[in-house]
Amino acid sequence: MLATICWKEGSSDVVSLGEGFVAVTELWLRVVHDVKLVRNLLFPEIWLLVQAIDYYALDTNLFKAWFADGYTRNAHLLVKPAELLFPTWRFDHAKGFAKCTRDLAYREVRHITEPNPSNLRQYHLPMAQIQQMNAAKGRLRTILFLGLWEPCQTLFKRRCTCRKATLYDYQAHLVDIGVWPLEKMFGANSINNILDKLTKFSFEAPNTACKHCRQDYKTMIREVISRTQTYFDGLCLDCIDKSKPKTGDVDLDYWMHAKLEASDWSRGCRFVHDEPTWYFSFSGRREDRDRWTRESENFGGYHRSQRLHRRSSSDENEATVNTPEGW
Repeated sequence: MLATICWKEGSSDVVSLGEGFVAVTELWLRVVHDVKLVRNLLFPEIWLLVQAIDYYALDTNLFKAWFADGYTRNAHLLVKPAELLFPTWRFDHAKGFAKCTRDLAYREVRHITEPNPSNLRQYHLPMAQIQQMNAAKGRLRTILFLGLWEPCQTLFKRRCTCRKATLYDYQAHLVDIGVWPLEKMFGANSINNILDKLTKFSFEAPNTACKHCRQDYKTMIREVISRTQTYFDGLCLDCIDKSKPKTGDVDLDYWMHAKLEASDWSRGCRFVHDEPTWYFSFSGRREDRDRWTRESENFGGYHRSQRLHRRSSSDENEATVNTPEGW
């Protein structure tokens, strides 16, 4: 194995491993040689294993089954979702990564960040994926706000004499159950906290109110809860992977996303998800957006140079050539 990458130990029967935890060294040797594992790693040792994989130029694919087995048996029950972000991403565990990113969007009160229990600071998620988790959480807040505001907006359009009292009573009830004003409540509550409090919503307009003010507020709030709960399925590693476009071409994904069918969003993915998961995962492809920008600039520069060249040639030949200034 080592001989294929020109290690000095490649021609020797003895390999000096140097520093490192014995458990990590034992694990990767057993995995590489397909020998039964004696014990699993402690959770922080996963980062040391990744270091060993990189140092010895091992194939990460060899360790995916080991990680998936550990995740299924106990890892997702023993640690917080944020702590599994890097391991599930590095070992390509699509369902685990989706669950972690979804849980964080719904459970985290403050800005989503990524912990690292080791001192190996080079191991972390791409920055864009942390950004997209926070963007998804922000979108959930917007959906929740718009849903709770909808009854207010309807009441503002009425001209009945009971509309003001109904509007006040509706918002007062939201205040009583601890979800209004929403922006203030988000300072100390996660999306799940707010949704849990909304299950206590029981407002009904008095019988003296007109039929327009006596709309079914409880059904409206149940729909808001359902819409928010089902909006985001987490980030998808397959959608993030630029080699797996939905349309057959990564650039067409960008231009044709509004025309895709509902069944297209998780085409070729390892779990079923809806459009928001695709959108926030696709938007995480910062390298593609940067590439599009560079290519557009280069293409524009090419046309500018061609216009200058044609102008120069036309001046020399005393010909009149009208070169378009735009695209």
